[in-house]
Amino acid sequence: MKIRFYNAKILTMQSEDIITGELHTDGDKITFAGSENIPQGSFDREIDLTGKLIIPGFKNAHTHTAMTFLRSFADDLPLNDWLYEQVFPHEAKLTEEAVYVFTQLGNMEYLTSGITSSFDMYMKLDSYAKACTDMGYRSVLCGSINDFGGTVEGIEEEYNKFNRFDPLISYQLGFHAEYTTKRGTGCPQRSSSKNSECSSTAEAGFTACGSMRRTCALPGKRDCG
Repeated sequence: MKIRFYNAKILTMQSEDIITGELHTDGDKITFAGSENIPQGSFDREIDLTGKLIIPGFKNAHTHTAMTFLRSFADDLPLNDWLYEQVFPHEAKLTEEAVYVFTQLGNMEYLTSGITSSFDMYMKLDSYAKACTDMGYRSVLCGSINDFGGTVEGIEEEYNKFNRFDPLISYQLGFHAEYTTKRGTGCPQRSSSKNSECSSTAEAGFTACGSMRRTCALPGKRDCG
């Protein structure tokens, strides 16, 4: 389907200036965005965006999307109690179907906030990747090796598999966090990261109250998008 958005205010990735013009799409591709030399042609749909602003989609750089089923569950606990007594036992019950459904639920919530792609670290990646591609959602998967499961060899297999899975899916190396992954597990993967020319990512730590997470990159030769 070809769609024409006109009379729109547009913010692109090429400039901080907002222009008034048109944006054209053909299927899942943007074919034009600008205010000058606007191409003419026929469209299946034309939408007047007077007073509206078009911006690039937001990117969520740290997600565990299927964990939406744990929202507001056992809040306000110390980190270890929350993880080991509540989160991990419930996650152990997740099926492939459950991860698929919870992933699509989370992705729909992202879209309501203008988030069009995410960087996700979780389990049952076949179900996660299928949930994303079935709904046309873009995602970067990250290996989540830790002391409870996963191997460097398994991570490398996933890297090769999911980087060929679908144009909407890519994969980066990673380990869960320094507090769930011994040095003996993480260090071999750092070497694997260098061999694959890809960065390695981890959940680096929590604040003293365990309420805020941040992402840390361990660079290999280059970052992968």
